[in-house]
Amino acid sequence: MARTAEKATVPAQAGATKTVRKSYKEIPVGDLHVDQTLDSARLFGTNTAEDAGPATQRKKDAAWTARLMKMWDPFALLPAIVSLREDGRYYLLDGQHSTEVAVEKEGPDFPRDCMVYEGLSDEQEAKLFLAANRDRKAVKPFDIFRVSITAGDPRNTRILAEVESRDLGISGSTSANKIGAVQALTALAVMDEKHAARDESGSLIYPLVLPEGRSPLIPQVLQVVEDAWGRNPATWEGIMLRAIAMVLDRNPGARLDRLSGKLAGHSKRKPITVAQWKESSIANTVGGGGSSSRSAPLAKLIVNEYNTGLTDSAELLIPPGRPDKD
Repeated sequence: MARTAEKATVPAQAGATKTVRKSYKEIPVGDLHVDQTLDSARLFGTNTAEDAGPATQRKKDAAWTARLMKMWDPFALLPAIVSLREDGRYYLLDGQHSTEVAVEKEGPDFPRDCMVYEGLSDEQEAKLFLAANRDRKAVKPFDIFRVSITAGDPRNTRILAEVESRDLGISGSTSANKIGAVQALTALAVMDEKHAARDESGSLIYPLVLPEGRSPLIPQVLQVVEDAWGRNPATWEGIMLRAIAMVLDRNPGARLDRLSGKLAGHSKRKPITVAQWKESSIANTVGGGGSSSRSAPLAKLIVNEYNTGLTDSAELLIPPGRPDKD
């Protein structure tokens, strides 16, 4: 049963025939519904239906829901925005996916704080949906990263510590001693986590415990690029960091000195720059691709260059995505 905290009257807009009332309530997540007939449902990527149902009945965005599942924290669950309609049901205008997760994690009786609007027209519901989902300034990855450190996020705390172990920092823009490729650093941390030990519940154990023969990727990758090109903004290019990490993740026994030398083009007449490596990766990517998609062909190019000149098959690196050697 919903508990009302306070109630206020919202001034009616021109042409409105009903008074809109606003209140704050605790509502069991099982009582929060999603109206699949709303035009806004299309923005969730759902199919329309003739009737409405509980938020648990349909999966709206499997990838986003899965991400929320991993980072679930009841304390950090913000109030949902809901519309109390004439049928007596509460319909979600904002907070759909997190409500799904709350039902799965805590059960349908879990109380969620809600800002409840009563007496909304269809147009007003649509405006509130847009205000909650469209009319927001995007938060930059570094700003999220910085705040997460204060919040004690274990992954990002580890990322910062590993970067600082190389006497470097993380910033919103790249410089000689600051890395701005926050998303690339996160990708490297995730690669480590695939191999890390977990407890009985499946949660990662911190400090991170890696299998014998594996070391954290971030310090290794930063060492390789610095040895290859020194400290300058181009050195910390996200595509390159990802590609080298992919190579080392697939080949944890690779020689870092050989890798940095091959990247820099020490065996060539002219040095090879980060920009030249990037151009080669774009040329090998269908449609150009983004940072992540360009890293895969770049990683294969790096493996080919590393293997050039080696005669012992045991020293050859395996391209990412290729099965183990016989």
